[in-house]
Amino acid sequence: MSDIETVLSDNELNELREVYTPSITYLEAKKNYTYDFKKFLKFSSVTKISSDPVALEAILTHAYHALEKGLTMEVPRPGFGVDAIILTMATILKLERLGVIGVATKGGRGMLKSYVDFHNENGFGIDGKIKDDLIEFVNKMSHENNPGGSYTLSLEELRKASDFDYESFIQRRSSVRHFTGDQVDPKVVKTAVRQSLKAPRSCNRETRRVYVAYEKKLKEQLLSYQNGNRGFGHKLGVVLMVTVDLRHFDLIGERNQGWIDGGLFAMSLVYGLHAAGLGTCMLNWSEDCESDKRIRKAFNIPEYEIIITMIGAGHVPKKFEVTASPAPDVDEVLSIIEPRE
Repeated sequence: MSDIETVLSDNELNELREVYTPSITYLEAKKNYTYDFKKFLKFSSVTKISSDPVALEAILTHAYHALEKGLTMEVPRPGFGVDAIILTMATILKLERLGVIGVATKGGRGMLKSYVDFHNENGFGIDGKIKDDLIEFVNKMSHENNPGGSYTLSLEELRKASDFDYESFIQRRSSVRHFTGDQVDPKVVKTAVRQSLKAPRSCNRETRRVYVAYEKKLKEQLLSYQNGNRGFGHKLGVVLMVTVDLRHFDLIGERNQGWIDGGLFAMSLVYGLHAAGLGTCMLNWSEDCESDKRIRKAFNIPEYEIIITMIGAGHVPKKFEVTASPAPDVDEVLSIIEPRE
């Protein structure tokens, strides 16, 4: 093909595409979807309610977060959330009897106290179906200071927190492939992970997990299972892997929720590392089921967690190249939704 103006036929173009992104058979596609399908059914509570403490913590968080949302309405409705309160109390007691006391049980207890306080402060009555049990439950923990419920955020606080050049911040974040090779302080990573916990997630359930590698040999071993780091992976200061725990989900509509929760968290984590002055690069884990099996065989990643992505991060030199990657005009992305006629 000597003439650069030659337009290839569909077959010729498809041959080039096949080299770059090989197609697969129907059976291969089915095998991969079945692999994900079986994982979701096995570890979620969709087909069978799991008694696993993690699943109990998830439903507890789901229930008390519904109550939290009720308190944050512009005009909260007196006596709301009766069923959620019954479930919250029952699940707290079950978990505590199992010896599981953590953010979910404490958050649930804090929410129940806030619920009673809200009704008392406004002179509202509590539904008779739960009143006695709820008040007794709350009175027994009068000495405790559990988080949960709601708090007041002012417009002034919001404006103060957002008073920085966000446009410059996001425009200076690019996928970086130039690193100094210097070690990244684990405290910096821990701070970025802590900050990323504020990323939205479905019904406030804590599904996200992060695995980290600092040591050179461990980084190299982990990166050997990912093909997108060639040429710079050896200079990364830290490698992170984001996963999501399937045991938290209990609705068929959540079959893809793990990828959403995990993706939001991963982006927040990248922004946190970017804010710390580090270069970052998303290391795509769009792999087939066989690759997924291989990495699980090499590392201790629970079967009930799905791998969302890896992230490479590190210190950068004074100047370095990044991809231009022009973005489309905003009007190509943004449109007003229209009803179907």
